[in-house]
Amino acid sequence: MTADLVALRERIAAITARPRGAPTTLSSSEKGQAFPSPSGGGQGGGHLPANCREEPTPFGPVVVRREWFPDDGDQEVEALSMCLGLAPGDLRRPLFLDTETTGLSGGTGTVAFLVGLAWREAGGLTLAQYFLRDFNQENALLWAVGQCVSEAGVLVSYNGRCFDWPLLQTRLVMRRAAWPSPPHFDLLTLARRIFRPRLPDCALQTIEQAVLDLHRADDLPGSLIPSRYFAWLRDGDPHVLDPVFTHNRQDVVSMALLLARFEAVLRGTDDLHPLDRFGRARFLEVRGFHGKAIEEYRQLWRRRPEGTPPVMRGALGLRLARLLRRQGRWEEARAVLEECWRTQSYPYPVAIELAKLLEHQARDPSAARRIVGDALRLLALAAVPNPQWRADLERRLQRLDRRLMGPASLSLLYAG
Repeated sequence: MTADLVALRERIAAITARPRGAPTTLSSSEKGQAFPSPSGGGQGGGHLPANCREEPTPFGPVVVRREWFPDDGDQEVEALSMCLGLAPGDLRRPLFLDTETTGLSGGTGTVAFLVGLAWREAGGLTLAQYFLRDFNQENALLWAVGQCVSEAGVLVSYNGRCFDWPLLQTRLVMRRAAWPSPPHFDLLTLARRIFRPRLPDCALQTIEQAVLDLHRADDLPGSLIPSRYFAWLRDGDPHVLDPVFTHNRQDVVSMALLLARFEAVLRGTDDLHPLDRFGRARFLEVRGFHGKAIEEYRQLWRRRPEGTPPVMRGALGLRLARLLRRQGRWEEARAVLEECWRTQSYPYPVAIELAKLLEHQARDPSAARRIVGDALRLLALAAVPNPQWRADLERRLQRLDRRLMGPASLSLLYAG
């Protein structure tokens, strides 16, 4: 058992042993260190990080650090609201949310000890970081955060739909409380759809560097944040928490910058990296904007900028052809697929799609069979065979043989 866990258990035991409503007893050395409470009497560890203060709530004081940042960037949201199906008025009132917790795996034993919130106000961005000075102040923290949530048009997070929001909801259930549930826009979902084709991962710091051109200096890794909080509970040294507050602040501010960047991307700027344009087209396709997606795919297909990876060209042609085929423009789709078949190193998915088109739209099963047979011969020579493609092509070949030759002739063909 680690020293941090032992200290945490001792602290929890001390809290639960207090009579209800009894103030914390401080030693003579702690009396000068404890942060003064407006309602009288302090609770928790030693010094608080710089610029923190207590604010009253119906459940007692809550510790918060507030900052304001000028925000002169573009705040239009028309493209985002159209693509996401959110009301423009709600998207103009975002509440950016990020938490720092006592553990990274979630669960009922994990507590959010720092909740960073930001919203647009007075021509800038107001940041409030609510800090859990002691575990018996959680009701006050949750109430204060809930007041902000109730005024939000839309909740904006980065992986918050899977982690931050469910964790806070769990804490509410355990405290027998509830919040309103505004629409939730998780930026990670859009980041994966648009930027994943050219990035190694979609971690927030990766997006910051590659998309926002932001580079953190001496940032505290998220895996070390819980131990910093336990160290503060144990020793009361406020300086161990300074990097935690800085990390949380950067996460929240980056979300505000990223929201504006997504609006610019979806609005259709032409200076995007080709892979980002491909990602934007994929997103439009998924959201049902097939006309816009076809236009984007076609522009990329015609230009095919230098440096475009061959694999992306094949995926681009395949997606364009599938959309064209769905809209009944199968002759255009056929031209795209035939070019892919001639030029791609691994044309097996294209061969399957082209065979479908030739059989069902062009009504030319003989041509479809030739494509399938050629693809199977190529696949037999491939350095890395794909069983799934082989099984699909073999089933298709047998079905086309039955259609072209009839059951009687086919039995003679495979008789031995």
